[in-house]
Amino acid sequence: MLTFFLKGLAIGAIIAMPFGAVGMLCLQRAIAMGLRIGLLSGMGAAAADAFYGAVAAFGLTFVSDFLAENARILQAAGGAFLVAMGARLLWVKNPPKPAEMPPRRYAGAFLSVFLLTLTNPLTVVGFLAIFAGFGLGRIEARAGEASAVVAGVFCGSMVWWAAIALGGKLLRLRLLSRMRAIRCVSGAAIILFGLWAVFFSR
Repeated sequence: MLTFFLKGLAIGAIIAMPFGAVGMLCLQRAIAMGLRIGLLSGMGAAAADAFYGAVAAFGLTFVSDFLAENARILQAAGGAFLVAMGARLLWVKNPPKPAEMPPRRYAGAFLSVFLLTLTNPLTVVGFLAIFAGFGLGRIEARAGEASAVVAGVFCGSMVWWAAIALGGKLLRLRLLSRMRAIRCVSGAAIILFGLWAVFFSR
């Protein structure tokens, strides 16, 4: 069982490591709003990775078929969501300080990144390919081992996102005077990611 967990750990880290819009968003949040928001944002991405890992591990073909059939719609929705979040970063003058953060912002940090990561159906394709590379192509026949892999995927992904959030926390201490510039650059980059996703969903 430990072997399957460790394989899942490696898979989760491999899936999470490419730095894109989600990574930039989590980093920006950790810099602007503190470590807790950064960690919760990363946890949302790790939970979505674990969901896609479960689809691959348990052989949920009806889910993967639905994602494949609606890939363009989901990608466009995710791109539009990114554009909206990037625009919000550009327009919001001063985000609340960590000590002043309302509870709903914590839930929103998790849910927004969870949903954003779920709108990338190509992630499940990546999981299926990596699972095959790790010799896990028939793991769906053993529920206990599949569960160990999914737990490993979540933990491996979360380790990466925790590192991103901690990096943002350290940068926050040095960049407090440049928060406005960071939000503008991050917002513009996220908007570009979103427009790219919408354009290539056609």
